[in-house]
Amino acid sequence: MKTVSKREEDTKQKKTRKLPFGIKLSYGIGDIANNFFIVATGMYLLFFMTNVLGINPALAGTMLLWPKLWDVISDPMMGAISDATRSRFGRRRVYLLYGSIPFGIAFLLIFVAPGYATEFARALQVSLLYALGCTAFTVVNVPYASMVPEMSDDYNERMSITSFRMFFASVGALLAGALAMPIVKAGGDGAAGFQLMGLIFGVGIVIFCLICFFGTRKAPSLPPKKEMPPIKQQIAIAAKNYPFVMLMTSYFLQALAIGVMMAGFVYYVKYAMALPETAMNTAFPIFLVTGIIFIPIWLQVGKRLGKIKSYYLGLAIFAVFMASLFLTSPSLLWLFYVQVFLAGIGFSSFQLFPFSMLPDTIEYDQMQSGLRREGVFSGMWSAGQKIAYAMSPAIVGYALALSGFVKEGVQPDSLNIGVRAIFCLFPAAMILLSFLPFSKYTLTEEEFEKVKAKIAGK
Repeated sequence: MKTVSKREEDTKQKKTRKLPFGIKLSYGIGDIANNFFIVATGMYLLFFMTNVLGINPALAGTMLLWPKLWDVISDPMMGAISDATRSRFGRRRVYLLYGSIPFGIAFLLIFVAPGYATEFARALQVSLLYALGCTAFTVVNVPYASMVPEMSDDYNERMSITSFRMFFASVGALLAGALAMPIVKAGGDGAAGFQLMGLIFGVGIVIFCLICFFGTRKAPSLPPKKEMPPIKQQIAIAAKNYPFVMLMTSYFLQALAIGVMMAGFVYYVKYAMALPETAMNTAFPIFLVTGIIFIPIWLQVGKRLGKIKSYYLGLAIFAVFMASLFLTSPSLLWLFYVQVFLAGIGFSSFQLFPFSMLPDTIEYDQMQSGLRREGVFSGMWSAGQKIAYAMSPAIVGYALALSGFVKEGVQPDSLNIGVRAIFCLFPAAMILLSFLPFSKYTLTEEEFEKVKAKIAGK
């Protein structure tokens, strides 16, 4: 008969109870730092390269692609490292402590304008520093994301923990998206303004990582396993986890849609709606504030309808209203803001449901392999997400180049159509395409309880 240590039994009892509000709050706050990085680079790094550094959009998009391809290797590696880490701060939280300052510094360096004369040299410096920033992000984000399945094994409690995380993820995205351009303008516009933005957000990254570290000191966690298979073998086993593969495939397509939308947002505002880029201070907050407000609503919808049905509904709302923006005239500014608001309702579901489903697939893996490998799965998930976000600026960059974007002077009429197509139609198409693999994901609450029962040997 299998014996269970007192420590393991205590941990299990803690995991099945609802977590204290303070731990959920502190954990959620940590994602503000992550979203400073995701949104500031996702929305403004391509713009920084094309409109401030004068780099061709196709070259800029290409140079932003390869740093994220490194994540295919680094993220699963970081997950495996955190699975096996031994420290007095636990195997996950320790990286929030020691990774916070390098993360903040790396973010600042990305937006330090290079002084090289050649276009390629300027693009290369940004690309190399972006690769450094992506690595620092991985060191913090992968262990951070791996904490949810350790903190609770309850189907709905995980959704509650994720709602805190995604609420503050939206807050971080809102702050990054809405404050970036005002800070740039306050810093004198151009290169100096972006450097000031990098400094302020870099300091914020450090602060929010540390708040999360200290606030989750009493959060339930699991000790590392004494022996773990080699990383290649672990990834091979993970590839046999059918619910995870289907969920990750659908999420990759959805992340590609969101990434292209973020990278193209400022271009849509400037060239399709004929507004100054500072109008992002209104448009993006409408989108994100809506996302924040509706997270608690989607949480209740998810408990009533289930995660899967609720997520279908949210994605459909997002796709319909993103596509509708293709026909919006600059003279109908009120309609533009209404459509952005309604798209934000659908986007809110993207913030909540996939991240609450991911921990459930980890139990499915434990049923198959007998291992607890939160880090490996979170690393593979993060790699897929970041590859999608990396491809997004490249896709937008090539779309701009093919549409006739010019560095200076009057833009051609073709740019208006190109921007509308890439910002409105491409995300909607990717969302609809993601329904194909998502239809194969069937890990409902009832199925999840069966998986837990098998793990318990019942």
